[in-house]
Amino acid sequence: MGFSRALRSLGGAALAGALVVGVAPMAHADEARSAQWPISEYQASKYVWPKSTGKGVTVAVIDTGVRATHIDLAGQVLSGKDFAFGGDGETDHSPEGHGTAVASLIAAHGHGPSDADGIIGLAPGAKILPIGVGAGTGGGGTDYVPQAIRYAVDHGAQVINMSLGGATAPADEEQAIAYAEQHNVVVVAAAGNEGISVPQYPGSYPGVIKVGAVDQSGTLWPQSNTGGITVVAPGAGIVGDGAQSDTGYGKGDGTSFATAYVSAIAAIYRSAHPNLTAGQIVNYVIKTAIMPKGMTAPDSAYGYGIASPDLNMKVAAGPAAGPLPQATPSAGGGSSDGGSSAAPGTSTTASDSSSSGSMGIILGVLGGLVVLVIIIVVIARNRRGGGGGNGGAGGGGGQPGYPQQQQPQQAYQPPTGQYGGQSPYGQPPQAQNPYGGGNQPYPPQQNPYGNQGR
Repeated sequence: MGFSRALRSLGGAALAGALVVGVAPMAHADEARSAQWPISEYQASKYVWPKSTGKGVTVAVIDTGVRATHIDLAGQVLSGKDFAFGGDGETDHSPEGHGTAVASLIAAHGHGPSDADGIIGLAPGAKILPIGVGAGTGGGGTDYVPQAIRYAVDHGAQVINMSLGGATAPADEEQAIAYAEQHNVVVVAAAGNEGISVPQYPGSYPGVIKVGAVDQSGTLWPQSNTGGITVVAPGAGIVGDGAQSDTGYGKGDGTSFATAYVSAIAAIYRSAHPNLTAGQIVNYVIKTAIMPKGMTAPDSAYGYGIASPDLNMKVAAGPAAGPLPQATPSAGGGSSDGGSSAAPGTSTTASDSSSSGSMGIILGVLGGLVVLVIIIVVIARNRRGGGGGNGGAGGGGGQPGYPQQQQPQQAYQPPTGQYGGQSPYGQPPQAQNPYGGGNQPYPPQQNPYGNQGR
């Protein structure tokens, strides 16, 4: 079944798009709007936006920065941070305007009469928190990703979009992912654009929605990486805002755009169902995805199907952690500025539990010392004849009533989770290429669901 038929069979479900490299400029705003085939296929104005536009939800775009002054994005972009170049993240440092395009697919509002021109995002009511980690042209800036994730969490993001990835990553990246998951944040990442199947980070970390790309017919985009995909979304012939001017546009292919649309779907669900946890929102994304006919979920290439915002479908909330395994947390946790903060309604952090364990050890040791002193005093008195024996003066009959010795508590051990405290793919990943497209090989990923490649 083609993509269009699959969506329309649900009465207007949604699709997603992806931007990476080879972005060609487009001249006119009206042409840009008419070229947004995912919005048309979703029938967003009829079936999605009357119920939810993502209003009240902040989506962090960890990318190359965002041109906040673009006519379609004006007022949608919050003040963020650029770890690579300095500043507030409101400048796009990539030649192809990568971060701007991604942000526009999520939350652009268009412009002109009735906002009918230019790009409109799938979640036009959401806000974008721009976080820059590099220019997207190669290996620069990759070590900033863990900091960027923590910054996003600490500054109110409810969804994190990472249209980037590589075969390896900074050693503390999984801990940053765990930090986001512990603080009730949905994390979405690109699968990659080489059409192969090997582990890909951050997409391959537990709990992350890993996104592949399809075209308008619902066919897998040939360069979409496979293995461990959670869902797919449109990534071929995707039009987005450009960063060269406030009125520029571009068109391209890739899993980056698909990732943006899935983040928008997560924002739509978070706005419509504010009481659901991040894990339950992930469950919602999975349950409302459309599986192509004849396939069994999870498929190594399609995951659980084409991501489709269906606000009419009733989905059981399920466990708070959601259906995916969770990333392994570090013992200390910690925020982007070195502090530690817990989201409202979350449990005590590992550092708090560790403090409790340490206090238990101290009290146990002190209790043992008190008992030892009492024993020494009693023995000394007995040797001097001062303390009565059985029935003697001062004796109560039987042995002295020594206080019960307190056993010291064991120090807190952070949970090891499914992967025993290590990277879910064995060795902890090292430095990565954050954008992986173009002339740089974008490594494929391993399928965490245990299926063999196609």
